[in-house]
Amino acid sequence: MIPVVDYTTAYYVALCVVLIAFFLPRLMAKSIDFNGRIALNVFTIIVLAIAILFIGLRDPLGAFEYFGDTRAYTRTFQEIKFGNRTEFTKDMGFYVYMKLIASFASVQLFYLISAFIYVYLPYLTFKKWFREHAIYVLIAFVVSMSFWSFGINGLRNGLASSIFLFSLKYFDKKWIMYALMLLSITFHKAMLLPFLAFLGSGFFIKSERKALLFWLVTIPISILFRGFLENLVELIFSGDSIIQDKRAVIYFSKEAESLKYETGFRIDFVLYSAVAIFIGYWAIIKKGLENKLYRQLFRTYVIANGIWILLIYAPYTNRIAYLSWFLMPIIVTVPFISEIKSQISNNKQKLIYVIYGSLLFTLIMELI
Repeated sequence: MIPVVDYTTAYYVALCVVLIAFFLPRLMAKSIDFNGRIALNVFTIIVLAIAILFIGLRDPLGAFEYFGDTRAYTRTFQEIKFGNRTEFTKDMGFYVYMKLIASFASVQLFYLISAFIYVYLPYLTFKKWFREHAIYVLIAFVVSMSFWSFGINGLRNGLASSIFLFSLKYFDKKWIMYALMLLSITFHKAMLLPFLAFLGSGFFIKSERKALLFWLVTIPISILFRGFLENLVELIFSGDSIIQDKRAVIYFSKEAESLKYETGFRIDFVLYSAVAIFIGYWAIIKKGLENKLYRQLFRTYVIANGIWILLIYAPYTNRIAYLSWFLMPIIVTVPFISEIKSQISNNKQKLIYVIYGSLLFTLIMELI
């Protein structure tokens, strides 16, 4: 057993060893078969196994400072399993999901199944889109800054976002796609934001330039109208509505200061978000990337991220930011994958550097 205090570090060490073994030869060699299916399949299985097993086999009673809300989810699961909780919540899909698994499984198996869904469903989407290059998007997914925390701490949100990503596998079958998106909302109502952003990007804001302009405008608005926006957000999340969050009463009160919730204009998060916007805009406007789904996802990301900037002063702002960040692995990798046409390609090297950069930022934020 890995000690709880070293568990997250062990995950990143294992991941780094695998990524060095996978990427380093591809950076150093002048000629290499990037499409060797055996090698790609082996590395894909290893990456999937590391992510699923580390997340799924964590201590169900681990301390909050290491595993976030895991203990709270464990308590809820046990209450459902032994009949001490029978009511539906506003996240009805997640409750039914827990109740179903509780009918036949232990809490440890619940976490393992959840980890499998969290990691494997998006991979199925990547596999359909990118075939042998799916491993690059998968790696970008598991090294992204919020991947670990939303597999461990923000379990509902993580599962909901993975269902949303899986829905995109059926972009050409709209009724299945929208049904799965609605299912993701039943797991976590906050998924209304990316869902509405996706609809808006498909029916109303069909220009990447207009989406970018919206994002740019949100920055000065957020800075100049902080007080008004905080009051508006408190009203929305504390009121009696479908997106009500009981924690908002604490988040927007003076009690938040005593609980040491970090608030303020997070310029580091804004710059982090801007990297994906820069890459996506460069690919679409400068390189003429025509992929319809990618362009809509780019607009979805920009709109959802812009709304987060308006809500940036909310405590635990990363929870809102994740409603756009979960799309980042796709936004930053597709432009390079779409131009890979040969075994030797500078775009492959650029893609690897982008993934390494994402990993480095994650390590800085998580471990330092």
